[in-house]
Amino acid sequence: MWQGRDDGKAKIHNRVFKCLNKNSKVKLLSFCTSLGVQRNKGRAGSELAPNIIKENMANFAVFDDFSFDDVANIDNFSSLEQGDEILYKKCLTLLKDDNYCVILGGGHESSLAPIKAALDYKKSIGVINLDAHFDVRKQKLHSSGNSFYKAYEYAKSKNYEYNYLCIGVNKLSNTQALFNTIKQMKAEYILNTNMHELDTKLKAFLEKNDFIYLSIDIDVFSLSIAPAVSAPNVFGINLEQALKALDMIFKSKKLIMSDVCEFNPKYDIDKHTAKLAAFLAYLLLRKEII
Repeated sequence: MWQGRDDGKAKIHNRVFKCLNKNSKVKLLSFCTSLGVQRNKGRAGSELAPNIIKENMANFAVFDDFSFDDVANIDNFSSLEQGDEILYKKCLTLLKDDNYCVILGGGHESSLAPIKAALDYKKSIGVINLDAHFDVRKQKLHSSGNSFYKAYEYAKSKNYEYNYLCIGVNKLSNTQALFNTIKQMKAEYILNTNMHELDTKLKAFLEKNDFIYLSIDIDVFSLSIAPAVSAPNVFGINLEQALKALDMIFKSKKLIMSDVCEFNPKYDIDKHTAKLAAFLAYLLLRKEII
């Protein structure tokens, strides 16, 4: 999958597929699953996303000494619980070795294990989720719809500090019960209709947290630009708003781990969503806006 146009060996011809480096402290890890989406009664297919994201990222032009290491595809497991354990152990090892890691999902179940690893490593983190959904359902089993509540429960059981901010929330996609849970968690959010609050709320959140975990659910965008997701969003945020949030997060220098989730290639149109997911994944790897 790491193939692209090769115009020559000189640095001026550099592209992402030429930037693989086992010694890089920037790690890419893929969690190939839609088991949590299926538990949440969503559309399966996100297990195909990581490889397609890589294929669409491979040909991006590179103008500096950027490098990264594609660590592994985690796909050989029979249950979500088994997959979570494999992902958790891998993420914790990478963190302890002072790496920065980007996870390619997969459904939004992909976020729980890395957040638990970050909590065990740092004891206190702020989690920022660009998402139309809170994903804080109170369910016994882990699913794509409760990763951030499961992380809250885990932090509470360990007496860790866990702060949660969800950006781009679609009010029509979240019940009153979910808003009540957010209140119980003392979490914060910005509605898709109130993105003018971004500067103030995100700045305050970044100031009060020393370490940030960032998740981007592709369904935070309107289906007009991101049709291929598990739960299409008729009124999402736009790319400019998302990039403004990312820029603030990157400039804080507090980002320790991140993920891109919920791209579902089965429903894509001319690779529209694949290209968007690849673009965002590349920005996360670089921790800067290009």
